[in-house]
Amino acid sequence: MSNVTYDEVLKGLRQLPPIERKRAFATIKREREAKLSDLKEKGAELPNSHWSKKALLQRIPNPGASAYEQKILIPEFTFLGVANQPDFGEMLITFYPKDWTIELKSLKVYKDAFRDSIVSYERLCNVVYDDLIGAYEPIRLRLMMRLRPRGGISSCLTIDSDWSIRGGREEFNDWTNNTDRFGFDISGGMASIL
Repeated sequence: MSNVTYDEVLKGLRQLPPIERKRAFATIKREREAKLSDLKEKGAELPNSHWSKKALLQRIPNPGASAYEQKILIPEFTFLGVANQPDFGEMLITFYPKDWTIELKSLKVYKDAFRDSIVSYERLCNVVYDDLIGAYEPIRLRLMMRLRPRGGISSCLTIDSDWSIRGGREEFNDWTNNTDRFGFDISGGMASIL
């Protein structure tokens, strides 16, 4: 919108009686809410792949054949929730590499690419999990996503490739008694790696 048009609209609004000005702003608000509602409905119908940013992930060859566990804490993870309000959280990735390992700079670019995504955190957790599995084909991947409180309620989502419901063989079983503490110190601040 050009400054001339903006100034003309502003001048026109100021000339309206207060009740008419109130009606004009209410109309604009209703139109904006209807547009957001429509976006939310359309988003619910889209597959997870719509939000995928897997192409941003780079991989490097695993430097050795010996087994090891890599924990990656992402303390600042932001995206737009389905209410088009910013959501803030953190992710903990527990990764057992096979042939490939994570190139961390690309992981930073990847997580930042979600900042403008209007998506529920439940869906986003599945999208990130699918992208990491697809890009790196690890022996095991455990993803925890903990969101900051909104309206007095916080949430933590976990997906583990070891679970049989996810196609795993439940061979590690280290998750059976520590779902809430897997890699997170819940007694302190938002997160600390144990």
